[in-house]
Order: sequence, then structure tokens, then C-alpha cells
Amino acid sequence: MVNSDFRSCARAPVQFFRMVAALSTAADDVLRLFVLVAIGGALLALGRWSSRLGGNPGGDSPPNAPSPDVKELQPDDDSVPQTWPPGAEEIAASFPFDPLLGRIQIKKFFFKKLDAIPGPDDPDVFADELQLQLYDPDSDHGWWQSYFVATPQGLGTILREKSWRYLYAPEMIVVPRYDLEEIRRAVVSRIMADHEFFKDKKEAEEEAL
Repeated sequence: MVNSDFRSCARAPVQFFRMVAALSTAADDVLRLFVLVAIGGALLALGRWSSRLGGNPGGDSPPNAPSPDVKELQPDDDSVPQTWPPGAEEIAASFPFDPLLGRIQIKKFFFKKLDAIPGPDDPDVFADELQLQLYDPDSDHGWWQSYFVATPQGLGTILREKSWRYLYAPEMIVVPRYDLEEIRRAVVSRIMADHEFFKDKKEAEEEAL
């Protein structure tokens, strides 16, 4: 009995130390687990913080926001230089010298609705009112002259659209198709026929004969 009691007493400290060691090991494992969880949480928070600083190219846009249209990324029309058609004075200045007009000058040449340059999309279908500013440097006299210029198909289009049976215009020039140079020549012929200066000149030449 004494020996068994002695052995029991001798084993007690050993078992106690084993229990303490086991508890210490468990505590270390718990501590390690706690440290790993803390490190993982810190890394997750750091990742979110860095993505807010610059990782998200969308900025304040929600994740499901639609991507911008390519047209929206292009510059506005106001920033792109626009090409304007030549004005009435530029067109008149571009005409070659015509000896039939003598010293009379065409100062302005333009149509009421359509730009003379580049003209209609379809040269065969055209009808518009032409405005001319003429100037005689000898008499220092300037005046305006107008003609209704059209192609046959252009006249037909007007008759159909207006439901007219006929069309009458006292100052009309009809050309086969839109050609600015041909229109200019026809206008010069009409100016010579209408202007009193040329009438007087023609009568003087006839009297001289």
C-alpha cells in the first residue's frame, strides 16, 4: 500500500506537468489562430483601402453602371472646325472675266435656298431663285436682278408637289442640269437682253450700219 501510494504521489506531478504542457500547447494554437485571423482581416482591409484610392478606374460610378458610348467620348461638334460654303461675294469674284458684260460687274451671286457651291445633290433636279447684285463703275450705279433658274425635272417636281397645272415666271432660265458655269453664261445673256445699256449699245451699232 505504501509503495502504491508513493507511486501515485510520484506520478501526480508528472501528470500535472503534462496537463500544463497540453494546455500551453492549446493556448499557443489558439493564439496562433487568433494572430492568423487578425493578419487576414488586416490584409483584407488594406486591399479594400487601396482599391478605393486608385484600384477602381470607375471612380464613383456604381459597378453595374453602363459603359460610356464611344460617341460621347468624341469631341463636340463645336470643337471641330466646320467648312462653310463660299459666300455670294466669293462666288461672284471666282467668275472669269466675260467681255460680253463689258465693265458691268457681278458683285454678288447666290440662290435663295441652295448654296451655289456645291449645288444640289442631284444636278438633274433643281429649281431655285437666283439673286444677283450688279454694278456699273462708269455710272457708279448698282442694282439687284433676280432669275428663277430650274431644270426640267426640277420644274416637274414643283408641279407635282404643289399640284399645279402650269408654272409661269417672267424671269426664268431653264438649263438641262445644274452646272454653275452654264448658269453664269445664261445669266450673262439675260443681262445683255434685259439691261438698257446693252439695248442702247445694240441700237447704236445698228444705226451705224
